[in-house]
Amino acid sequence: MSGFINNKPLTTEVAAIQAEVDNLDGEAMRGTDSAATAVNLAVAQTSIDDSIGSGISGRVITATLYVSPGGDDSDGSSWAKAYQTIQGALDAASTDANDCTLILVAPHATYYNINTTGDPTWSGNYEIVGTHRKWAAVKNTHESATSIFKFTGKTSIKDLAISTQGSVSGVIFTKDGWRVRNCGFNSSTTTGATTSVYIDGSAATTRGGIMEDVQFIGNVSYTKAIYINQSSVNEFRSVTIHDCLTGVQIADTDSDNNEFHNVGFGDCALAVDIDAGNDQHFYDINFHDNTPNVDDEVGDHSWRGIRGNFPISIYPDDLTGLTVPTHANANTWGTDTEFRAAATATKPFKVLGVIAIPSVSEKFRIRLSGDSGSTFFDDIYIDATKRTSSAAAVGTDYIFNQGTRISGSCQSESGGDTLTVWLKIQEI
Repeated sequence: MSGFINNKPLTTEVAAIQAEVDNLDGEAMRGTDSAATAVNLAVAQTSIDDSIGSGISGRVITATLYVSPGGDDSDGSSWAKAYQTIQGALDAASTDANDCTLILVAPHATYYNINTTGDPTWSGNYEIVGTHRKWAAVKNTHESATSIFKFTGKTSIKDLAISTQGSVSGVIFTKDGWRVRNCGFNSSTTTGATTSVYIDGSAATTRGGIMEDVQFIGNVSYTKAIYINQSSVNEFRSVTIHDCLTGVQIADTDSDNNEFHNVGFGDCALAVDIDAGNDQHFYDINFHDNTPNVDDEVGDHSWRGIRGNFPISIYPDDLTGLTVPTHANANTWGTDTEFRAAATATKPFKVLGVIAIPSVSEKFRIRLSGDSGSTFFDDIYIDATKRTSSAAAVGTDYIFNQGTRISGSCQSESGGDTLTVWLKIQEI
């Protein structure tokens, strides 16, 4: 017997079971105690299927079921006996909280149709694995359908194409530790409000989910790609979201500490909508052609490595500028002066630079704060040998949250002077 399956070496345990299967096959062909041999062969084959299943999924699984349009739709125990529908395998799978069923889904020439009313709901623990995000399309075309899948147990989906139409949403997860990997979600043909992935902790707060290498194509009039409701500490990595009404919406005060890494948003009516929840983290995010990029009602998040074509403006937008007094004494900081009000900051933003005109020809320092003078994110030295303007880049790539007040103070060699100041602002 071969020591490989799908060009991968068998583990010692699986190889031993396979040897037993081969031996039993030989006995069956020789007609040796055919009834007992058939039973032993079935038991051994189940063992190897479960062992191989664990290797495929990377998780400990307790049973493996197969889905294929070419199966005979009997018991799902092999490709030959595969269920012809995904719901057939889900209905047959264990709902015991201590079990986990691996469901392997073969390619389909057209699509798998869940064809079930409302939110088709399954309560077991499942690892559902297709072959490619374009090779195993899944729809729910029932006239009363509202979503394709709803999982209330521990569930992972991988290598599936979730395709919605009408007002049918995609996948709903209500349990901790959900997983979505290498999947595609297409809702471009929808004609009503839909959500592609709904992380639903409304009944009990969830946490610890992961989405990785996932693509969303939506309908800019109807689609919400990802909706996080009362769920925290979830990770979203290598995700692209295009043509959606809303790319990501975060709701409920318990939706804290969600992380987004290497996520791209393009051609969305609104890319990121933060209605509630604290300390979200956005790292290596790409925005393009969204209107707007961010609507943040909270304002205590972390933004790093944000990329896009963001315009730069001068604040205030006039030729008068802001007058910032030094202290009356030499080399002493003056009082904290507001440069840009919190109400003006309707989007996350960067402070790229400062333009300053001194009242006298001497040395000045100006420092900038995003927390009303408690700490300072930059300290700029100005050597004005004559009364002329000075422009300096701000030495930080920090992105300030919507609603952040920018203020500062300054000092001069002699004291009792002023700086006239403008900020260079880049809104995200």
